[in-house]
Amino acid sequence: MSEDDLATVLSNVAADARPATRVKIANSPETRAFLDVGLQLLCDDLLDHRGPDLMDDHDAGTRLFTGLSQARLIERAEHEDAHREHPRMLTVGMFRDRWRYKSRYTEDLIAYLLRPALVEQTIHDVAEAARQLPEDLPFEELVQRLVTRVMAVTLDDPLWGLRTVVWVALPNHPRVRVFLKAQYEQWIAYWTQLHEALARRFDLQLRPEYTWHDVAEVFHALAEGARLRARATGSAAALSNGDNVLVGAIHMLVPGLFLNPESATRRS
Repeated sequence: MSEDDLATVLSNVAADARPATRVKIANSPETRAFLDVGLQLLCDDLLDHRGPDLMDDHDAGTRLFTGLSQARLIERAEHEDAHREHPRMLTVGMFRDRWRYKSRYTEDLIAYLLRPALVEQTIHDVAEAARQLPEDLPFEELVQRLVTRVMAVTLDDPLWGLRTVVWVALPNHPRVRVFLKAQYEQWIAYWTQLHEALARRFDLQLRPEYTWHDVAEVFHALAEGARLRARATGSAAALSNGDNVLVGAIHMLVPGLFLNPESATRRS
């Protein structure tokens, strides 16, 4: 995986500093801490938001970035530091050394949330799980294990939910659009390679009218839909036979995608 170099991700931090100084500040623990705290607050405001308190005349209602004041960032950091062995000791001065205006901070916060390293880590986790699948694993169990991992790496990650909120709320933001395109291309490239490799285990022959890229496109669309549904309802959808909907969809697709679908069941 590539190095998580924040100097290439954050375009606004220490914008007036010398290049070498800017790189140092961008990759400092304090910069990452300010951004991590901001993401924690966004999770509080957006993912955990249950609607306004109608009994509180001062409740601000649903917030996207309005709640990310310097004072609130410092307050949250101090609360977190109370439980840390090595407190970060963030200050307003440190914040202002990095971002002169709040708008610059929120732009870098979006970039930090959507940085490629997070997608690469998720793909890496799925790839590791796929590599650990025994070679003699029956097709049905292989599909079940892979789907379980694919769902878990996103549904168990609060930042995945936060990224979803941001791209839905800001679909025309240039950085969001660039991220979505890059993320899509990363996943499709990985799914293409993975599905071809797994199909070889069972000698599955792809129908000539399709490509492995097509298989990746279909699986990615199904997986994204299944994850969004699970996130919205709290659980993955299941078919009438009890199968996870993504597992069931894969079994339904096999006869249409492969010339010899019976090969998938020979070792089951």
